[in-house]
Amino acid sequence: MNMRQRVINVINKKPVDMIPYSFDWTRQVSSKLASHYEIPLHELDGFIGDHLQYYYASGQYKETLANGNVRDEFGILWDRSGLLDKYGDWGDMIKSPLSEPTLESYVFPSGANSDRLGWLPDSKSRQCERYCIVMIKGLFTSAWQLRGFQEFLTDMLTEDAFTHSLLDKVLQFNLEIIAGMPSCVDGIRFDDDWGQQEGLLMGPVLWRKFLKPRLKVMYAAARKRGFNVFIHSCGDISEIFREIVELGVEVVHPMQPETMDVEIIKHEYGKDIVLYGGIGCQSVLPNGTVDDVIEEAKRRVDVLGKSGGYIFGPAGAIPTDAKIENVIALTDFARSGYKEVS
Repeated sequence: MNMRQRVINVINKKPVDMIPYSFDWTRQVSSKLASHYEIPLHELDGFIGDHLQYYYASGQYKETLANGNVRDEFGILWDRSGLLDKYGDWGDMIKSPLSEPTLESYVFPSGANSDRLGWLPDSKSRQCERYCIVMIKGLFTSAWQLRGFQEFLTDMLTEDAFTHSLLDKVLQFNLEIIAGMPSCVDGIRFDDDWGQQEGLLMGPVLWRKFLKPRLKVMYAAARKRGFNVFIHSCGDISEIFREIVELGVEVVHPMQPETMDVEIIKHEYGKDIVLYGGIGCQSVLPNGTVDDVIEEAKRRVDVLGKSGGYIFGPAGAIPTDAKIENVIALTDFARSGYKEVS
């Protein structure tokens, strides 16, 4: 059974010969790992046996300015200098294009750009043993980056018409991407951080009012085309987990143990949805010992992997402050194919 088939089987609740796994990390961490294993950086994913092959479909950088800053297709200005010295790989957002709650003078980009993923031929993915997954920015993330974080949260409370209009535009953009997605793609991961350490950033009432109806349309469009629906949301999203299942989501990432009781989530929803992640990037990886990491990894496999429905991995991108000996231990654990699942 190859890596792609393992992921497909897990999503479809079919048997696998081992639990599939996938990793995300910052450039600094991946550079240290490649050095440890004495391999070129571009060979790292293949060397460790990462089951998911990721591609990016939205937020593409279109312009590099004289000072080195970059502007993406939405007109958002980013500082991406010195990423190896930063906590993460995302860069710092400098300026949002919507300084006021209006779309009057803003020209939205097209998601139907023919060269967005046109370079990905069917044969490239289907001949590969890895599961092909494309990442798309979620509705909330795109909206707040266009408007500014605090500004958009305020808009959700005070600017109903604008908030609906902006989210409709983002939804249309994402639907255009989905419509043009090559058939070689297996799944789509919608990246949208709704959670904080306790509860939702915007609260459940506003999530249901502005996001849920549009998420239903977006996820349905992806599934209609035959793509598995993954979502990424950091933080505590436990209060809407049942609704996430009802929306047709098939895989939830990253399952942060610092913000949710992942074992309760498994007990309540494990039969309905696949859990992906679960190894603490805010706890055991930066602060624990190698033994702590292995103990947590075994428990995640034994509990979250019970009866299937689990993709093993860190709870998000492994940050630069993670102890490299812990990251190596976690990587070697995954590569060993640990199977002691009751």
